[in-house]
Amino acid sequence: MKRTHFRNAAAQAGQAMVEFLVAMITVMSVLMLAIIMLGKFNDVRNRTLMASRYAAWERTVWTDSDPAKNLAGDPSTTEGWSSKYGSAALAASKTDSDIKGEVLERIMVGDGAAISGTDRNQTQLAATQPAMWNDYGGNPLLASASDVQVSTTAAADPESSHTTSALNKWPVPGATGGSYEAQLSLPTRTLQSSAVSVAIAQDSEVLKRLWPKDHVLPAFSGLTFSDTTVLMTNTWVPDGADSNKAVFSPAVAAANVILVPPNTYQSLRKYAPEISTLQFGRIQQDVVPPSRLKP
Repeated sequence: MKRTHFRNAAAQAGQAMVEFLVAMITVMSVLMLAIIMLGKFNDVRNRTLMASRYAAWERTVWTDSDPAKNLAGDPSTTEGWSSKYGSAALAASKTDSDIKGEVLERIMVGDGAAISGTDRNQTQLAATQPAMWNDYGGNPLLASASDVQVSTTAAADPESSHTTSALNKWPVPGATGGSYEAQLSLPTRTLQSSAVSVAIAQDSEVLKRLWPKDHVLPAFSGLTFSDTTVLMTNTWVPDGADSNKAVFSPAVAAANVILVPPNTYQSLRKYAPEISTLQFGRIQQDVVPPSRLKP
């Protein structure tokens, strides 16, 4: 009968268990570090999305005074239309660099940061960065303000590719011969879009050691998150009632030319006296009778 060495078998089983635990600890440590780092990257990605939405909204409520874009000279843009009908709107302007400064101070910043009217003048990173925006060595993932890019553009409504349709004229025949060319001059390039990109960890030695080069993948060299937001909105009458009339008066043909000869209906006044009070093509504000305002 062969003798079984239970002591040796138990020792080998114990050694295998220790090796397994060491291997699992190594693997789980790397996975844990990777998961934490992915959480940091996800926070950067979320703030990039927030910045894109912020920039798009700001462009819908602030005109762009950047002369390089020549928007004020293009009548099909909101800025060009405002320069004719609502000049006050052009005074409320922000360039792309102004919006980028606010993004740096209001979004790419630590929680609880105060908002200031001078944020648009910021050209450097905020003094405090988001708490998660550091690698394992304590180095900031976002190293420079130049790693954040913000740009905005204006485009036509994709539902109607005819960007000048609202600027066209259409003839309306008059009662005394000839015709009146009616028109409604409204901006048609009302799609305001913003693009924001954030490049992080371009020179992080810690992450390069965590993700070194192998036979298939290159070594870690940083990540760039990008997002684009598009909004369609427009303020048609930014300069009040006078601007409103200037826009809509040319489109109301009856306010500019006689469409119905008076002699065709004035003889009916004895049957309907109110005919004498008809106002063809009235473009004034509606007036509520005082009796309607009483409780």
